[in-house]
Amino acid sequence: MVVMVDKFEQLIDELGLNEQLFQGFFGLEVEEHRITTDGRLSRYPYPGAFGSRRYHPYLQSDFTDSMLELITEPTRGGKEAVKNLKMLQQIVQSYLHQDERIWPLSMPPKLVADDLNFAKEDFTRPWFQGYRDYLEGKYGIEHEIVAGAHINYSVDEKVLKMLYENGLADGYESLAAFKNALYFKLAQNFVLNRWFFTYLFGASPISENNYQKLPRDLDYPVRSLRSSSLGYSNYNDEVVTYESLADQVSQLKQFVADGKFYSIHEFYGPVRIKGTSDNLDELLKQGIDYLEFRSFDLDPLSRAGLSDDTLDLLEIFLAYSMAADLPTDMTTALRDADQRNEEIALGDPKDRPEWVRDLGGKLLNQLAIFAQRVNAPQKYTTAIAIAAKRVRNVDLTLGAQLAVRIEDDSLLSYGLKVANDRYLRVRSAQQPVQVLADRYSESIQKLVREAVVIGIRCQLLNYKVELTYEDNQETFDAQATLEFPKGVHEFVLQHFPEAIKLVNE
Repeated sequence: MVVMVDKFEQLIDELGLNEQLFQGFFGLEVEEHRITTDGRLSRYPYPGAFGSRRYHPYLQSDFTDSMLELITEPTRGGKEAVKNLKMLQQIVQSYLHQDERIWPLSMPPKLVADDLNFAKEDFTRPWFQGYRDYLEGKYGIEHEIVAGAHINYSVDEKVLKMLYENGLADGYESLAAFKNALYFKLAQNFVLNRWFFTYLFGASPISENNYQKLPRDLDYPVRSLRSSSLGYSNYNDEVVTYESLADQVSQLKQFVADGKFYSIHEFYGPVRIKGTSDNLDELLKQGIDYLEFRSFDLDPLSRAGLSDDTLDLLEIFLAYSMAADLPTDMTTALRDADQRNEEIALGDPKDRPEWVRDLGGKLLNQLAIFAQRVNAPQKYTTAIAIAAKRVRNVDLTLGAQLAVRIEDDSLLSYGLKVANDRYLRVRSAQQPVQVLADRYSESIQKLVREAVVIGIRCQLLNYKVELTYEDNQETFDAQATLEFPKGVHEFVLQHFPEAIKLVNE
């Protein structure tokens, strides 16, 4: 797909898509560990109040029951996505035991033999047991309990259709084919510039646990162990290509057929193509729906684990990537980009190579010009400015700020302090869902909170809330005053009797 930046900017302006260009959807997935106040993995069972993990859209566990996964409802814009994540964080924190906390870092705290033995058995999702056993055998527990943030992003559907119908359809037999080409171009451009995001947001400077891929002589601290080839990645002989969509799909299908991968879900690359089907042929036939960006560390400086600024910078970068030229020699470009990312990820987080200043400054200048020409909202200019400061001053990057918190080769003291501060903040909250207090009444907050706990889908709109379970949808005014004579739990189940299976399973 070749689109000149100038032509793209002109087309966006002519079609009146300047606002719609920044109306994409974000869905966030954050993995995090329940720990106890002494820094050990929590032995408490998965919270029984949460609805069944077989069906729950928001609250899940991961490799162990003590490793939570929070999944937000897809929403327009990064700010709303982070707001939804803050809501889930408050809800989860409020169900912790008094001596439980949420560990704020991607790399788990030091695990002793008893922790590893516990983690091996701490799993109560039998429908995933086979896959889980396979991963443990192939990669080891220490590798699989590395946590992180996944950012799912989709371009507004109106933008895709208007671009396809007004000048960018040449060479594509269908809208689905156009979407496949455009989304994979975004994936390629992210991989080519992954080093840039690792430099800005890498936040896993040490591992306090050894696992199979870690060399014994690794020089800590690094910027992002998780984002390097030593982190949450496939083995070197099982790396999947980004040279073309056809090559990637062919390789994934072959890896699964040969038994190298259990399924396509074992692909740990920095970006995944996603759709309504896990069958790759069907996915391509229907068209890619969104991308999953998987290389972001948890941000300990953000209460949610991800910040608005991070998502804003990613969004303006992806908008620019729709039009940005790709290299003609993709093989060489991808190899060079991989080497750059490795250098940044495993480098001293307090150092900044000179080429980062040059290439990072050039990229940010391109983003700033693009933002101005398409009349991007101010928040994107702000995100670019924040990134520019971090390119000029490495001490402002997440990795550098985290590195100075290391004491005696450990982040335990810092991690526990952040975890405790967040816990106390939630316990002192004045509203059922503090982040919703500016737009929703207290009783609606209680309703939303209970719906989320049970596992009923919740759309937070400006003037109303839509709750949906299966074919049943109920709408409530944002400022409504509701009565719960038998409690909010019974109120929700009275409106959604079908959801009883979420509670009883």
